Amino acid sequence: MLFIPPALIAQDLPNEAYLTKQRDTWLNVAQNSKHDMEAWHKVGEFELQLGHADAAIAAESKAIAMHPKYAAAYAGRARAHFDRRDFAATRADATKVIELLEARGGLQKYLEVERPPEHYIASYRLRGLANAWESKWEPAFADLAVAARLALTTRSWRWSAPRSSKKPSAPRTPSRAACGLGSLFADGGVKAKAEEQAAALKRLGGTREAAQVEAKLASKQPKSDLPD
Repeated sequence: MLFIPPALIAQDLPNEAYLTKQRDTWLNVAQNSKHDMEAWHKVGEFELQLGHADAAIAAESKAIAMHPKYAAAYAGRARAHFDRRDFAATRADATKVIELLEARGGLQKYLEVERPPEHYIASYRLRGLANAWESKWEPAFADLAVAARLALTTRSWRWSAPRSSKKPSAPRTPSRAACGLGSLFADGGVKAKAEEQAAALKRLGGTREAAQVEAKLASKQPKSDLPD
């Protein structure tokens, strides 16, 4: 039988210890500088990875106070708000990221000319998920469709830069963009939300996707009333 010393059991997991050390390092930098917005943003990122959503919001808010147009900090705060299930605040911060990055050139710039930043894609995704949790299906599907297109554009940059003259691909339909979202709710045991999404998909013409969600729900139902 393997003997594990009690002192080792009491220690933090290496990953948690690493995150804590990084958080503390950046916190020290932030507290010793009056204008280091990036340091506060880093603190927020590590706080969120440690599961401290409130502390992450506080840190990102300090970065934003230093620079009200710091898109990455708004994106970090949106993720923390989503972890707290504050969907209105998630949408507000995600929308701010989108507005800041689309101020010059709009969405097309990131589909045709410039590589989209990860926090930009994440903001469309987070806003879509926040809407979905509140059963606002059509705006949810629209945002998820944009996130999917931007993600594909990002992958294309790994091989070659997109040409500005290239025609943008046809937008994905709402039902295709929502593929997997119903399964997410079904897998998480959120039956009512999954059923709502299936109904919304049918209204939008996504009968095949709706059937996939319903099949996922059916697979989660008990096969018998008898005890195991």
